[in-house]
Amino acid sequence: MLISSYLQQEMSESERSAFEIQLAADPALQQEVKMQQQIIKAAQDAGLKREFAKAIHHRVVLKRTITLTTVVVISVISFLVLFNSESIFSVFKPGKQPLVQKNNLKPFVDPPLAGINVPVSEFVFDATKGDTILYSSGSIIYFPPSALVDERGAIIKGEVKITYREFAEPVDFFLSGIPMGYDSAGVKYNFESSGMCEINAYKDNKPVFVNPYAMPEINLSGKNKSNLHNLYFLDTADRSWKFKGNDIVTQVRKLVYINSAATTSRMPEKNEILKKPVRPAIASGDKPAFSIEIDPGSFEELFAFDRLKFQVEDESSYRPSDADEHWDNVKLEHTDKEGIYKMTVTNSKRTATYKVTPVLEGGDYQAAMKIFNQKKEAYDLAMKNRLVREQTESDSLTLKNKRSLAKMNADKEWNDRINNLIIARNKKMRALRKHQMNELEKAAAANQKNLDDQLIRMEIERQKYPVDLRLSSEILRSFSINGFGVWNCDHPEYPNNEVPVFATFIDNLKNKISFRQIAVIYKGFNGITSYESGQIRVMPGSENMIWGIKDQTFYYFSYQDFENAKIHKYTGLFTFTMRKAAEKISSYDEVKDLVSKF
Repeated sequence: MLISSYLQQEMSESERSAFEIQLAADPALQQEVKMQQQIIKAAQDAGLKREFAKAIHHRVVLKRTITLTTVVVISVISFLVLFNSESIFSVFKPGKQPLVQKNNLKPFVDPPLAGINVPVSEFVFDATKGDTILYSSGSIIYFPPSALVDERGAIIKGEVKITYREFAEPVDFFLSGIPMGYDSAGVKYNFESSGMCEINAYKDNKPVFVNPYAMPEINLSGKNKSNLHNLYFLDTADRSWKFKGNDIVTQVRKLVYINSAATTSRMPEKNEILKKPVRPAIASGDKPAFSIEIDPGSFEELFAFDRLKFQVEDESSYRPSDADEHWDNVKLEHTDKEGIYKMTVTNSKRTATYKVTPVLEGGDYQAAMKIFNQKKEAYDLAMKNRLVREQTESDSLTLKNKRSLAKMNADKEWNDRINNLIIARNKKMRALRKHQMNELEKAAAANQKNLDDQLIRMEIERQKYPVDLRLSSEILRSFSINGFGVWNCDHPEYPNNEVPVFATFIDNLKNKISFRQIAVIYKGFNGITSYESGQIRVMPGSENMIWGIKDQTFYYFSYQDFENAKIHKYTGLFTFTMRKAAEKISSYDEVKDLVSKF
């Protein structure tokens, strides 16, 4: 908080100067500073030289002073002393369904527009049988049989109601009031979402909970294929996002059936597994021999021997002058006979080929024999073990092939599963279309006006529910849920090129505007950063937009406005002239239509 930094002498000279200019011109800010000074003095007088807890209020100091020491219990003590109230935390049932927030604690989820939010869809089914829910975006939610329990853990039977909605873009995040920041090890990140949803379940209007032995699965439709995005759950009790691992990303347009029967595997040949070591030979002395370099690993059985030579065994193609010839290339190859190799030498004039044997001389031979004996012992043991394994497994696959086959079968099973979900969805959509056509025929028999209305409604539904999911979605993000609430496929970003700006807001008549909540949007970044007042953060050199709500009226500072403002990293203090929507906002669709024009 700015006030906290100011009172604790944590601002730079330029920041302090800019803050004091704002303080001198803002009576409300002066009152807040005075109030916080009184809070600090009361704590110090009581001997509570510790860090104030976040739970007291958003005005409470968030950063530690040099003279204060961190103690966790200070949040509860300070809250009771200063506000003389009940515990600030509500009691939660399994699944962390929060009770009504008490006292003056700011709601953790705080929609900026009263009565206007991302709309919720409702679905009803028999909890005992389970069901597959098909959402307008292309998402598929699967409830296995007996997936729901009551607060005592008893299986829910009979009809249940599921409420579900998705948040796909910055305007959804803004209107929902769901915080899009993530704290990790004291560092604050901005969430970039690849898909976020809220799901809840009720029986007779009472919340029910997830059966841990039959968890529902969400297949969230989207376009972002990044594997950097992880899964998070919004813990409203702890007022934070909780990391929940990874989702499974399926590229819908690339779904194919895998024919496992077409894949053949075999046991590798013996020489593909083990290389029998070559017994070193002593150079005869009466046969020509060459010293050549061999590539490491190309002849595993020879690589351990130092100062190895190759003795010519068949001299029929050998010329004595070959020893003095300059050869441009030397190639060594295995032959069918163990210990015998084919050596081919070439230059611009001719090519010569010899059958050669690797040989050693004197002390090199004795050292080589020690190495050979070690390798031979290891080779014999390995061959014995392999024969035992082959006897028990008999023509089975190698471990590598088994793993490949297991993965292939798992991929096929997953693809089959997703394809079956899509087939079921499309079947249901076609049944809906058929019903709509029957209704159209009835309308046509009644009167033309009714027919026109029906056609319009049908076109709206057709756009909402594309029949073939493979043509409408790029990916599905799949994950099981162990509780109801908000689930988010997100990647925490730390934008290093953000800069702070002490912001004041005015309208086109130069009247000052005080917003309860401000949102900064970066073009191409699927997220928002939210602020209450005072200091905001923007990204010079990028396309920025600012949104604010006052008296149910939408205000904005457009991408073009920001470009024209020429804000840079040293701006420090700036007055934003906000544009005002023509009329007060009355629905979610109106907000969507408005921001789509920016």
